[in-house]
Amino acid sequence: MKKQPQVTERTKANLCKAFWKLYRTRPMDKITVREITEIAGYNRGTFYLYYRDVHDMFSQIEDSLLNIIGDLIDDMLAQEGRIDITSNIGTILTMAKSHSAYMTVLLSDHGDPTFVTRLKGLLWPLVDRYLGITQSVEMTRDERELLKEFYLAGLIAVIGTWLNSSNRMPLDRFIAFALTAMFPNQSDDIR
Repeated sequence: MKKQPQVTERTKANLCKAFWKLYRTRPMDKITVREITEIAGYNRGTFYLYYRDVHDMFSQIEDSLLNIIGDLIDDMLAQEGRIDITSNIGTILTMAKSHSAYMTVLLSDHGDPTFVTRLKGLLWPLVDRYLGITQSVEMTRDERELLKEFYLAGLIAVIGTWLNSSNRMPLDRFIAFALTAMFPNQSDDIR
């Protein structure tokens, strides 16, 4: 007997929600399957239908978010000509906001540094294409890496701070502020 996809997704979502409730307050290594299933209202066997262990669950959550972001960026990069950075960053921020229960933790000091590294890898081609610096200016490999880290660390830190703000700035105002602050030489070209 196969379960209906809606039931499976709802069950997984409930388990993830229970995990996330615990993960906000303590390290992953201190979270047990028993605690997750008690909060979610399932037995341990249900958990093991979908996940090998707590680390597998965490990995699947991260992979899911990064796949969403990766697909968005791939669509943006497929566009010909100069990219519309305002619209593209807006799309990414809208996605981050809709998944803010996860993103706020993952982008915080409590989050997984590997997630941030992988996110940077996804964002860089978009930022690099917009800036066009690494294609138009001769740089050493080390200089490119420093520039990449400078822009991405700032962008991710600003997004994390914005998501964690209790009095969050409206999305359109935040986009205009962030792009003008991070790309001041490009501000006239920001569309």
